[in-house]
Amino acid sequence: MVESELRELIAKNIQAIEPGLTLLDKERYIPHPLGTRSFIDIYAKDIHGHHVLIELKRSDASAREALHEIHKYVEGVKQHFGAHDQEIRVFVVSTEWAELLVPFSRFVADTKLAVTGLQISVNEKSRVVTALPVSILPISQGRFISPWHDVNWYLNQASLDKGITTIEACCRVKLIEDYVIVVLQPPQPLHSEHQAAMRTAIQQMAAARGNVMVREAPDLPSYQYIAYFAMQALTRDQSLHILERDPAHIDEVRELINDMDSDETLQFLHESVTALEPRPEQDHYEIGYPAKFTKFLDAYQCNVQSVRRYGMFARNIVLDDATILSELRGEGGSTGQRFKRTLSVRNQVHTASARHDLAICLEQNPVWRSHILRALDEIQQEFPQAEVDISVYNPATGVLTLYYPTTRDDGFLYVPMYSVVVRNPEPVRIYYGGLQADGAALTFRQILNKYYEGQLWGLLLTMTWGGRESRDMDIIEDLGAAYRSFRCDIDGASRNFFMLRDERWRPCRATDILKVFRDYLRRNERLVRRVVKEIGAHSTGGLVRSQISS
Repeated sequence: MVESELRELIAKNIQAIEPGLTLLDKERYIPHPLGTRSFIDIYAKDIHGHHVLIELKRSDASAREALHEIHKYVEGVKQHFGAHDQEIRVFVVSTEWAELLVPFSRFVADTKLAVTGLQISVNEKSRVVTALPVSILPISQGRFISPWHDVNWYLNQASLDKGITTIEACCRVKLIEDYVIVVLQPPQPLHSEHQAAMRTAIQQMAAARGNVMVREAPDLPSYQYIAYFAMQALTRDQSLHILERDPAHIDEVRELINDMDSDETLQFLHESVTALEPRPEQDHYEIGYPAKFTKFLDAYQCNVQSVRRYGMFARNIVLDDATILSELRGEGGSTGQRFKRTLSVRNQVHTASARHDLAICLEQNPVWRSHILRALDEIQQEFPQAEVDISVYNPATGVLTLYYPTTRDDGFLYVPMYSVVVRNPEPVRIYYGGLQADGAALTFRQILNKYYEGQLWGLLLTMTWGGRESRDMDIIEDLGAAYRSFRCDIDGASRNFFMLRDERWRPCRATDILKVFRDYLRRNERLVRRVVKEIGAHSTGGLVRSQISS
């Protein structure tokens, strides 16, 4: 059956495509002001009055061409009829999908259009048309390092070498191919944060019971190396396939994830894969996450001895170590805490990608998300040839936003802030944001009652995963603060400052984010001191440097 015959048959049986469709025309000519001409195979409308464009193909070769033509058809309909994107639907109908399915799946993943693929078959005797929707293939998003890491501690070089060998062996058994191992060496031996916290807890319990003998806890081990392990994020199906090696527990795992959302499921499956035997050998183990990796590099100045690559990370010769380290820090935005990127405004793909990743990174901070995306809109309009450096630190740690900056020597590293520097080619504008005092704060007890059922341990529990708090926006407001945005226009030696209030840039005096944060701390000194006292009494304050020289 040639294509023209198929078109006539579909037109007569258009309900086979979708119930409720009304045929409007066949081979509908759509002019375009730019001179391109479009002939839509079948033009129809659905029960909601949407424009329905049906593109018919009979072979893989011609079917692939349909993807290139779809946008031309859609733009023609928008221009000719004055239709909106959301008023247009597209069906790609083909008898063969072997070669078309992969590019079509990619097309569906990338487009904002409502596109449906149908595989049709025709009974040559009865002339009955059957149409079944095609199943879209999962599209690889490329490299995406899982935000859940493994921290393997080692006492010496021999232990490290043996540990790396067992990590590699375990990955082979579990069919994990794509991963990295970053070997870190602190400037002097470190104690594990987890072990230090456990010792503190034991000492506190012993003191409460009056057990003098237990108060004198033994010295903690001092580790000279860390093998920091992270792998390409596994899909749900990939994780379950690995876990099928343990038939005694796979059914339990499947049952547990039925009640979890997608993020919880992936994290639980990752932890289950990590816990599955065989396990690597190490002198001590902790879970890792981007904030902890950043702490190793910045706060404790660990030396990156090597970045060992496996699978796709080894095959990608264009990928440099700096990019891998940046992604382990979570600077791609996937963790919702960090984002760092340089983009060219004239490169629309880079700009669109940055906007998408920023929206994901700041999903739980709608204030900064709106402000930064607005800034990008302004930059595209005013500086279309500019280069832009974006750096966002959005820890979203709620009450701990007061604790970390005030209890550490490098506390300024824990202050929420962002900057967007516009270079055209020299810096011409800087957008930046931070925390500013705004309204009266609740007391510490009121915060505990409102968010943690009055229990301090509920707050302390968040420290085990880096302090991330999904209710950060509400807590920050109750702490008497707000996320603010500012702008500095640069014209030679001249600097003009603005603050974004009520969706308008209003002139203001020169504003320094760290000074604004310090002003907040002074204004709420009583609350800050209470936070530091209550949390500090139960926290080790992070990693503890060993007094033993290396």
